[in-house]
Amino acid sequence: MPEQMSFNPRDPYAFDYLLGRDLGAIKGNHTLNHQLPQGREFENKDYSGSFSYNAEELLNPSSELSRRYPQVSQVLRDRLGLAFAKRNNEEFSRCNCRDDSGHRCDSEVFQKHACSSYDDFIRLSSEGKTTAKAVCLCPDLLKRVQIYGFIGAGTFGATFIAREKGAAGASLEDLEQYAIKSQVHTTQWMDRLSGVDSQMAPFREPSGETRYMPEEALLLIYLDESKRFPRLNSVYTHGMLTAILMAPCVDPSYEAISIIDESHFDRIKSKGPIPPRIRTRYPPFPAFDGRYLMSETKEPQLGEIEGSKIASQLLQAMIELADMKVYHADISVTNYLMDQNLNVQLIDLGILQFSLNNAYTFDIDHFIPYQEYQMMPERAIELEKYDSWRDPSHDDVGIESIYLTVDQRQICLWKYSTIVYGFLHGFWPWDEPKPVPKSLDWHAMYNGPYNDPFYPVVKRRRKRIINEDATISESLSQDCRDVLQTTLSREKSERPSLEELSTFPWFSRWSAEELESGRPLKRPFVKKFHDKNRADGRRGFPWPSISVDQDMSFPILQSPGYNSSDSSGSSSGSSSSAYYSTYSDKSDDSGYEKVLPLQEASP
Repeated sequence: MPEQMSFNPRDPYAFDYLLGRDLGAIKGNHTLNHQLPQGREFENKDYSGSFSYNAEELLNPSSELSRRYPQVSQVLRDRLGLAFAKRNNEEFSRCNCRDDSGHRCDSEVFQKHACSSYDDFIRLSSEGKTTAKAVCLCPDLLKRVQIYGFIGAGTFGATFIAREKGAAGASLEDLEQYAIKSQVHTTQWMDRLSGVDSQMAPFREPSGETRYMPEEALLLIYLDESKRFPRLNSVYTHGMLTAILMAPCVDPSYEAISIIDESHFDRIKSKGPIPPRIRTRYPPFPAFDGRYLMSETKEPQLGEIEGSKIASQLLQAMIELADMKVYHADISVTNYLMDQNLNVQLIDLGILQFSLNNAYTFDIDHFIPYQEYQMMPERAIELEKYDSWRDPSHDDVGIESIYLTVDQRQICLWKYSTIVYGFLHGFWPWDEPKPVPKSLDWHAMYNGPYNDPFYPVVKRRRKRIINEDATISESLSQDCRDVLQTTLSREKSERPSLEELSTFPWFSRWSAEELESGRPLKRPFVKKFHDKNRADGRRGFPWPSISVDQDMSFPILQSPGYNSSDSSGSSSGSSSSAYYSTYSDKSDDSGYEKVLPLQEASP
């Protein structure tokens, strides 16, 4: 006899009640403590390529590392000081739950001697693993927020949208909104045994306590003042999961809460204690990412001025990372988001490259097969020499490796240039410009198996990459063509560095256009995207525009009744004055930097 309940189906807390009733058994924090095997002590590891460990030393102005790299040290100390001041020295890592031995999961003792239990997590079906990333989070976090939507899932984590749980009777539109990135937590002990770089990094909180958190969250702390990245709220590390709370860049319309069907839960319970597809209870809240700037008709969705705005803001994001000697190693069409005024945020900092002495060159090139649209000429040449894609033993490989000397900075800029070319043309460089049936739209999803029917098409494109220059639309200005021609040059020596690229005049065109028109750039298709994805059937954007004058560039929910596509704020400021940069591409072979006078950003 199913349990009878009486509740309002639009009650934002009813869903949590049902999850707690059916899934309470898998919310525990069970851990095992281990001693490191002899010869695997942490202090023997080379941390020269770790941002988190070097940042800790660079924050000390009297350290040897700070004296060698004073500019990087100054940038980190300034940024961290601002982040602490804005939070009134409130801690970032907040899960206070203890394991069986009484240690927090973000403590050094736990990280170096414990592993979390995967038993309950593995019991879930492949469809249910995404749901587990929502329902198995820290109880302290689940008491604080209510997850009500699904944004998307990547290789290592899933992202949900949530709201703060207010007092009884509080209106939903007044509650703070969050994007929660939940991913499997592996301790330093587990990563050490696996021979991989540690996911969790040490960070000294304002209280003086050292806590461990994902390196992505650590970077967001140093980027707290930036408008080109999500703003970090807090981190909860609990058992097998770690959750990063950030400001959302999706449509957080409170009216999109799904109707709760109690019979659905009864059907799930009849099949076992662990729901395999409870994920369907989270309605989708898609983010407006770079995929929506591409077109099946292979026609550009943006004008050149609008493209200049997106390109310059992405460039700004890369420069702000380079100030800390960091490069984003996974820039892709899905890893940047936009609001209705085409203000950009770069996301997914889980894969990065860091080096204080510009040691970004490697002898082996690792790349993801299905990102064929970002194929580089030198990589295509090597693949032609020995056709590794056609080796049947490689069919199940997620990341390919070939012997090729590569500079990670050049790879980052190449990926960036393919994205810029894509939204200015509507198709990727070296693609056939004519539309093709959707079943033959291979450029983004081809993954290189031996018997892939699209493989001959891929081969022909690679030969064009090797032998032909990328075709650039004649309708684009010469300044724009200069950017594309140099960044997409088949000769590596002709491609500009990040510092050189930032001097190209094309990147300032959008700010001059907005200044002249007096309103921010936007396109009708952006509004159509939000209209299409609003579950409540209403039209228009659910949030007002946020201007630089308000010191925010990401959308927040202030008035759910806002129903106009017109902007209520001014545009973002000029890319040349919106951030303070000390970045330089010049070689650090001597190991020391020349200190330049600090300058304040323009108002």
